[in-house]
Amino acid sequence: MLGPGRTARIGGDRGLNLEIHVHEDGELSIQVTDPDRLWTVLGTRPREDWRAEHRKSLEHVRKTWPREVIETAPGAYEWNPNRKR
Repeated sequence: MLGPGRTARIGGDRGLNLEIHVHEDGELSIQVTDPDRLWTVLGTRPREDWRAEHRKSLEHVRKTWPREVIETAPGAYEWNPNRKR
């Protein structure tokens, strides 16, 4: 679901947060925020195929550990509550 003009976020209101924003020209802004201590932004221009490469890696993880991660919505994943620890 991450594409030009879109932002993906991981984290909560009180802890560490990661945001990846894809600009229209393909550049990425990566922001890491810790509300109490840290705020940093990195700009980068990844290879053209980076999204396809990451999707391929995710598919490999899902095939290797099929019961560990579940898709809760299109493009949204979380740990399976029934996984063995």
